[in-house]
Amino acid sequence: MGPHAEKAQQLAANATVSGSIVRIYAPVALTVDNYTFGKFVEGGDNIDDQTSTAAIAVPAGSYLEGPFTQLHTSAHVSVVYYSGELTVS
Repeated sequence: MGPHAEKAQQLAANATVSGSIVRIYAPVALTVDNYTFGKFVEGGDNIDDQTSTAAIAVPAGSYLEGPFTQLHTSAHVSVVYYSGELTVS
């Protein structure tokens, strides 16, 4: 089991988010196509493990586990689970 998520937020299609992202839920098939695995550090330097633009397909009804410091979703609505603050653009 991964880190604990304190909050959840629905994301609009084609969203970019950053923060302490624990997992993302895909109610419909979704693609995450720009992401950074790592630990988000509030007010400091993130500990980034890997950044990639390789597409990850997330099947409908499933989760993609982090932790992520940032990610971008495709043209479908999703739900992000996170801790602390979240920036959405």
